[in-house]
Amino acid sequence: MQLDLQELGVTNAKIKQFESRGIMTVEDLLSFLPRCYKDYSKITGILPPDQTSCIRVKVLSTASKNAGKVPYITANCVTVDGKNKINVIWFRSQWMYGKIRDFVNRVVVVAGKATYNEQYNSYSIAQPELFDTEDCLGIYPVYKNIQGMSVDYLTDKVKKALAVGMAGSEIIPDDIVKRENFLPMPTALRYIHTPKTIAESEAGNRRILINDLLYFALHNELNKASVSKGSQYNIKSVQLMNEIIDRLPYKLTPDQETAVSDMVAKAKDGRRLQALLQADVGAGKTICAALLAAAFIGSGYQVVLMAPTQVLARQHLDTVKELFDPLNVEIAYLDSTLKTSERKAVLAEISSGRASFVVGTHSCIGKDAEYNDLALTIVDEEHKFGVKQRAAIVQKAADGVHSITMSATPIPRSLAQVVYGDNLQLYTIQTMPEGRKPVITGVAKDQGKVFKFILSEVKKGHQIYVVCPLIDASEASPDIESVESVSEMYRSVLELCGVRVATLTGRDDKLSTESIIGQFKSGFTDVLIATTVIEVGVNVPNATVMVIHNAERFGLSGLHQLRGRVGRGSDQSYCVLRSDSDDEKALNRLNVLCTSSNGFEIAEADLKMRGAGDFLGTRQSGDNKYIMLMLANNKEYQNAVEIARELIDRGPNCCKLMQKVIEERIANSQE
Repeated sequence: MQLDLQELGVTNAKIKQFESRGIMTVEDLLSFLPRCYKDYSKITGILPPDQTSCIRVKVLSTASKNAGKVPYITANCVTVDGKNKINVIWFRSQWMYGKIRDFVNRVVVVAGKATYNEQYNSYSIAQPELFDTEDCLGIYPVYKNIQGMSVDYLTDKVKKALAVGMAGSEIIPDDIVKRENFLPMPTALRYIHTPKTIAESEAGNRRILINDLLYFALHNELNKASVSKGSQYNIKSVQLMNEIIDRLPYKLTPDQETAVSDMVAKAKDGRRLQALLQADVGAGKTICAALLAAAFIGSGYQVVLMAPTQVLARQHLDTVKELFDPLNVEIAYLDSTLKTSERKAVLAEISSGRASFVVGTHSCIGKDAEYNDLALTIVDEEHKFGVKQRAAIVQKAADGVHSITMSATPIPRSLAQVVYGDNLQLYTIQTMPEGRKPVITGVAKDQGKVFKFILSEVKKGHQIYVVCPLIDASEASPDIESVESVSEMYRSVLELCGVRVATLTGRDDKLSTESIIGQFKSGFTDVLIATTVIEVGVNVPNATVMVIHNAERFGLSGLHQLRGRVGRGSDQSYCVLRSDSDDEKALNRLNVLCTSSNGFEIAEADLKMRGAGDFLGTRQSGDNKYIMLMLANNKEYQNAVEIARELIDRGPNCCKLMQKVIEERIANSQE
């Protein structure tokens, strides 16, 4: 039985604030984990400016002032040994003035990053923590901000929750907890929210990791159990596929021919395809999937191709139309931006079977999408979908539907089997199409030289991509360049020379995105400044230059994906990695890209340098966090798989975690 927040003395107004963070019960509050910890456990004295110092000081005087429109308060202090002057400042914290004023001529502890000012021979600390006694020192959890709620209030309610809400916090059977030597959940929660040492906080969070891995393993194992190994959807004719091959303006590479022929042979024999088709950027995995789709469509079945973004989905739609329209194959497109009337018409085409090939986003697995005779699902960049979306994709294969996953991020077979299952058939395409030249890549610090190079390429009639890590400029990270700031800089220089500049971000609506990409494809725009929204799905053979600002902030696999947007025509192409970083590790990473064009080598280097979490480019939030955790903790995940299989054998009521996963699966199947 879950406890209401009122049990902690939470008022109705505060309940609404908690609910804004999804905290409805005492159990939810205990699951609201700190995002990090501040170690104020001991007096350190003055440390280097990149470290947090805990300093015992005497307060000499205080003042409340305004700098323009920004109010601030200061405290002039001196270390207790009298050797160093320290000026402490708080911005927009006028409520603290009465408290600090009472500390004049008293010894207190301040904690923060101390910066030395040579001119005044003194140190300054901005926005520090302040403790009036050393008894207050310790490890302080840092939680995500809850609008309108003070840190002190949140901390007080978390401590009260620990006192009343941990009795039923264990979600794994006690015998397994004891056998595996897991930290009991009540102890883990206490270590997480009120740690005495950093080691305790790490131990508590390690137990949460175990829970997350087991949760994901249960989902995956239940999915595997529901998927058929055989299939009634057999390929009966390859005539349509051969017609498309005959019409191609190029010859398939040996890797492409092998992948297609092997997949067709398996589907002819009644075996269900569960394949991962991985290829380096530009190596031609999409045509392989399209040819397999043609074999199924030519045998009288339906096929769906799904992508994680509208940009990529529409790029696939263009490719499919070019291949299938001349052969009178009915194609339907489905995403969340369609008007109600358009959506109804598309859904009718799909359910009636008139549309043989369906292309779209996650809308393709929506509750209102009913297929007539679906035989093959093709999913591009499946790791970018969440757990629930991945489960819905797998459910399409429950009755023998074939499934193909495409990925431009090559991963080792062992990891691929962890992500996609033991029955995975892995196809790797490494041979590049004839006529492709390797993209010349280099690091650039001089923006003036970059402008000169861009102008020289534009004069040749070529086009340029410019990618930035942020949409808007950030006060918190002024060194990170944004589409906003870079666009202003590029326009001020290039438009004077007649260069046509446009911008594109994930914030643009469907019509704007289509218009901007369409103008770039048609050659009306010379330079397109964007976020990584163009990482996949934008194919312009005339684009010969990719400029990536703050390149040191991207993973190698992500940079390689971006580089793959150029080099798609016969002209020599270039990738310019703009970076002002002097960090040796960052420059070594960029050098890997400069010396290799092999995506498999780059992916391996990325895995070693950045860890498995960033390897697949998954975000550390939302459903995708489980894939990141799994890859970063492969050994622990394998143990979780064994435990998950044991729990499945014990039955649906064996523990809280098992019940939760089953309830989610039932709810998802009803949506």
